Amino acid sequence: MSKARQPPRPQGSTERLARLLYAALGPTALVFGLLCLGAVLEQAWQPRPAWSMAMWQLIFGLPVLLALLSVRAPLRVLRPIALAEGALFVLLLVFWLTVRAEPLPAGADIPWAITLTGVPVMAVAVATRDRTAWAYLVLVCTMSGLLRAATSTDPYPVLVGVEDGLYSFLLLSMLVGLTTMTRRSAGKVDQAATIARVQLVGRADRLARKRERLTIDALVHDSVISTLLMAGRGGTPVPVLSRHAADTLVRLDALRAPLPDPSMPGPQVTRRLEQLAAELAPDAQITSNLPGTLTVPALAVTALLGAVGEALRNSVAADVQEPVWSPVARTLTVASYQGGIRVAVHDNGVGFDPARVPAERLGIAQSIIGRMERLSGGAAAVRSRPGAGTEVVVSWTPAPAAPAPPVPSLSTAPPNSPRPATQLKGVTRLPRALSTSILVAFIAVHAVLAFADGEPLWGLPYEILGFVVVSAAAAWLTLVVPDPVSPRNAIMVLALCGLSAVATAFPVPPVGSTPFAHWYLGAITMMLVVLAVRGRPGFAWYGYGMIMAISIVWALLNGLTLLDGVNLAIRHAGTLLAGTLFAVGLKRSTQTLAGLNRERARSGAAAATAAAALEERETQLTRVNTLARPTLERLANLLQGAALQSNPLQIEPTLRAESLLVEATLRDAIRGRSLFVEPVISAARAARIRGVDVTLLDDSADRPPRQLAAAAAIVADQLDSLTHGHLIARLLPADRPTIASIVVDAGEPRMLTVTPDGLLQPI
Repeated sequence: MSKARQPPRPQGSTERLARLLYAALGPTALVFGLLCLGAVLEQAWQPRPAWSMAMWQLIFGLPVLLALLSVRAPLRVLRPIALAEGALFVLLLVFWLTVRAEPLPAGADIPWAITLTGVPVMAVAVATRDRTAWAYLVLVCTMSGLLRAATSTDPYPVLVGVEDGLYSFLLLSMLVGLTTMTRRSAGKVDQAATIARVQLVGRADRLARKRERLTIDALVHDSVISTLLMAGRGGTPVPVLSRHAADTLVRLDALRAPLPDPSMPGPQVTRRLEQLAAELAPDAQITSNLPGTLTVPALAVTALLGAVGEALRNSVAADVQEPVWSPVARTLTVASYQGGIRVAVHDNGVGFDPARVPAERLGIAQSIIGRMERLSGGAAAVRSRPGAGTEVVVSWTPAPAAPAPPVPSLSTAPPNSPRPATQLKGVTRLPRALSTSILVAFIAVHAVLAFADGEPLWGLPYEILGFVVVSAAAAWLTLVVPDPVSPRNAIMVLALCGLSAVATAFPVPPVGSTPFAHWYLGAITMMLVVLAVRGRPGFAWYGYGMIMAISIVWALLNGLTLLDGVNLAIRHAGTLLAGTLFAVGLKRSTQTLAGLNRERARSGAAAATAAAALEERETQLTRVNTLARPTLERLANLLQGAALQSNPLQIEPTLRAESLLVEATLRDAIRGRSLFVEPVISAARAARIRGVDVTLLDDSADRPPRQLAAAAAIVADQLDSLTHGHLIARLLPADRPTIASIVVDAGEPRMLTVTPDGLLQPI
């Protein structure tokens, strides 16, 4: 059998960035390679001309291969190819310096090898650490300058070599700086995305556990506790009590292995409500107009039955506890409501004040309102006044149909869950110190290029104007213009660049000029690269079209051909192309990464929700079954004993006491969850057997104190010391100066507190 195909491993920001840069090397190398092909043929090493073509194919072919493999090949395959590119380029320069270190023909004295210095530098920068990339940059720029000096026909070849090396280092330092800073930012994004994903998964886990716990608590309160109370207080017919216990056991088992029951028709929902009312309040009057076409999800039916059952039990219990002179009338009104169902339970009994219901009472808060709020589309309202009866209204409405969102939402995630960091913010702008250093180098290098070659004095004012204007534009763009560069600022940069080009170009003679007479083209190209990587690639290419037009006009005005003007500016196209590919690719990559990180985070949260819900359900059900199942089974089996006797079976006092004891223990587990630990559990059980009234409450909102063990030991000690009376132990909210309070009334009331250090403090 063939193995199942594994899904692709999700890519992080760092990996996606590396692939992006590898992909950008291909088109850049292709452009540079085609531009220098003529020089390769002219400068071919005559003893072995085929070697020159082979080296050209290797130097330009490896980056193209990197681009082709960048989408799917592992980084461990791409990295050696990039390093091979860097090594071959160094070997090529060494060959030129040792074997061909001789002047080339005038007008064609630029070795083709140094026209592509940026491609291997970028390949090494992507594949290695920052220090290695900077060291390689210094090495190849130094070798490039030496080679230019060795092959130049200028009267001052050393100066030409220095100028060439400085310009190459200046231009490539900006690209290497962007690469290294982007890689660092990508690492931070991966780290931030991981942290955010962990936070989202943690929140989803906690929320799923809480929802599952509240669901189990509601069932325990509605079925288990109510059955145990009926058994403990007496007065309930044995057949009814036994049937309640058996139904409760069935519900517990159903929670552990829920049956697939997607929906229920309206008439069947009505019959279930009628059956429920007949068991809990036989005198209740039911009216229903549910259509046969209505279907209600099984989850909604379960929630509605639980909430209505609690409302009926409360109504009957209030009638028993506070009898009224006239019989209480109870009604159930069942109606279709906004495509769903609405059930109103009303009585004209004694009523109550909802605002005065203690927080620890679970019936209204959890079994009615909480249960319906946890149901998608559910709602509940309780209205009552002392002496004016009570009305409980519960409803379920289906969610309106909506188009699917582009990124699947996690319904169980909290609304304020953190969004994973997915954007490589700030990577298109170098850190202030580095950008300032490059700006200073930009001005210094171009000062050397502009004024060190001894241009004619009559053109010096124009050259000074062009230098000042382009330097001012660079300083303004680097130090003042914020990210993202606005269209207005981009236009201002292009205008200044155009002024600098015009002022510097037209005084340059067509023949006899210095090697760097057209230095302004390289300076402006660097400005355009900055515009491209800072979000304005379109304006950058408008600027390139501008300098191309200026070069053509200069050539035509000086008696040269249009092709001469094109050749003057075309060699800078590869540099701008590299910057554009970097900018456009980075933008698309980060947009894709944003969606992937959100999807990964939400998928992780969904998986955590499912796992946490299953684990919490099993934990809670195991606890409930351990505490209550033996007693419930004894109650469920009472009918078997009744069938053998002529008289109704009377519940034994020991079973009644056991039922009340288990009921109290279950209430501790729900109301005092954090305190429901040993030795408090055993101490509370023993105290209740001695006749002590024990109440455990937890107001810590799932944030128990660090000294919980000490607080539990103190509560257990106080319980062990009582033989009668009352004890209320409460864990307090986290913002209180004390972590717990204990109220003891055993003849002489007293109140104790537990400090954050876990020490007992009397009041």
